[in-house]
Amino acid sequence: MDADADDDSRGTTTPNASGGGVGVASVGTPDPVDGSTDYDPERLCYAGERVVERAPLGAGWAAVTTHRILAYNPTADGQRFEAVDRPNVSDVRVDADGDGQFLGWGLRAAVYGLAGLGGGVALRAMDLQSTLSMDASAGAAPVGSVLAVTDALAAALALLTTVLLVGGVALLVGALVLLGRYLRTRKPALVVERFGDDPVRLSAPQGDGERAARALSTALERADGTRPASR
Repeated sequence: MDADADDDSRGTTTPNASGGGVGVASVGTPDPVDGSTDYDPERLCYAGERVVERAPLGAGWAAVTTHRILAYNPTADGQRFEAVDRPNVSDVRVDADGDGQFLGWGLRAAVYGLAGLGGGVALRAMDLQSTLSMDASAGAAPVGSVLAVTDALAAALALLTTVLLVGGVALLVGALVLLGRYLRTRKPALVVERFGDDPVRLSAPQGDGERAARALSTALERADGTRPASR
C-alpha cells in the first residue's frame, strides 16, 4: 500500500508556478507532436504560466507570457526557439545590423593588411637591399666582417619585404571573407535586449519583425506587466 502511494505521488505531483516549481508536463523546449513542426506557445508554458500576447513571426510566432518572452521561427538560421525571462528583458526591437564581431574583425584585418602591403611596397620601391649590396661591393667599402653584416641586412630586408607583401595580401583576403560573412548576417531579426547579457536575435521578415516588436513591447509595458516602460 505504501509503495503504491509513493508511486502515485511521484506520478501526479506537479508544483505550481506560485511555489516556484515547474510542472513535469510543461517543458520550455519545443518537442514534435505527431511529426508537426507548428508549435503552439501554450504548449511551451510552465505550469501556471499563460500567454498574454502573440504575434506572427515568419513561419512561426513570438509571444509574451506572464513569465517570459518566447519566439519560434522554424525557417530561422541557427537556433529556432528562444525564451527569455521577463525581468531580464530591457527592450524588444527589430534590426538588420548583422553580427558586429565579423564587422570588427574584418575592419581590423583590412587595416593591418593595408599597412603590411603598403610597407612591403615601400620597401621594395626603396630597394634598400640592393643599395647595401652595392655599397658593400664598392671599391672603398669595408671588407670582411662588415661585408658579412651588410649582406645579412640585405637578406633580412628582402625577407621582411616578402613577409609584409604576403602577409598584407593574406590579411586583405581574410578581411574580405569576414566582411562577406558580416553581410550575410545582415538580415532582419527580432532582437530581445537583455540586462547584463548579449541580445537574443531570431531572424524574421522585416514586416513581421516590426509588428512582433511593437506587439511584444506593448504587452510588456501594460499596467499589468512585470516591468515599467523603458522608452
